Amino acid sequence: MLNNLVFSLNAVMPIFLIMLLGLVIRKTGLISTSTAMQLNAIVFKVVLPVKLFADVYISDFSQMLDFRFIAFTICSVLVFVFICWAIAEWFVPDRKKKGAFIQGSFRGNYIIIGISLIPAVLGYMPTLALTVIIIIVPLFNILTVIILTIYGKQKMEYKKALVSIFQSIATNPLIIGILAGILFSLIPVNMPQVFDSSINMIEVLATPLALIVIGANLSYSRLKERLSLALTASALKLFAMPLIFLPLAVRFGISPEGIIVLFFLYGSPTAIVSYVMAASMGSDEHLASNIVIITSMMSIITYTVGIYIIRILGFV
Repeated sequence: MLNNLVFSLNAVMPIFLIMLLGLVIRKTGLISTSTAMQLNAIVFKVVLPVKLFADVYISDFSQMLDFRFIAFTICSVLVFVFICWAIAEWFVPDRKKKGAFIQGSFRGNYIIIGISLIPAVLGYMPTLALTVIIIIVPLFNILTVIILTIYGKQKMEYKKALVSIFQSIATNPLIIGILAGILFSLIPVNMPQVFDSSINMIEVLATPLALIVIGANLSYSRLKERLSLALTASALKLFAMPLIFLPLAVRFGISPEGIIVLFFLYGSPTAIVSYVMAASMGSDEHLASNIVIITSMMSIITYTVGIYIIRILGFV
């Protein structure tokens, strides 16, 4: 049992220590908040797309088409969003806070933190982990725009909302990186060594830089505000979603590899982009920020305990 605990800590702690390094770098003034935001844009628009391209390029595309896994992932996210929506209608009286509450309860940072932890646990990057990105990036964007359009101050017309959704998906650098990886993997031509080496160098940079940027963008200045709502949303995100859907995934016949991928999807802390979206669409950005901070801190414990349980149950 002690070996399982040590394994869990060794998998989780390096990720969060690098995030802590990012926070320390900003707190000591080595970079400013505006610089941290600019680095975040570089990570999202350049570094991560290149990493995802490289991961997909060397993967077996046929293994990405696990329709049972895809159907379960989509249905579980949709069902959980409606659960959070119902709780918000009952528990959150302020209309402006409802959108931030719902979004913070389901929109996880799987693309950076989940993807970083999966190889640490399995020893490799499974193709299903990349399949999830293709699913959740459009799905999260669609659901977020719908929810914040309904509850935000800056409401969009129906047609404008649809255009915004399609634009966000079509121009999303992560989606473009994955689709480019699929395309190049299907072309029976080897990539020139100079490009292959350059991509490998960026891929090595991607994870640590992304984690440093997450830490640098965290701010604890308003943590005490709206604390009860933030704690409730955080509990939904980190506890309720895995506890509800992982047992169902086992009953549904999802493979052990798929179970592990879903655990890191469901248990990921709330994405920083949820704060940006809440602020831009007139929702409560301070509540959104609090949820990001609390889930980021709590996920150190929940991920460690979850990996420990997964090891005991024999999924790894």
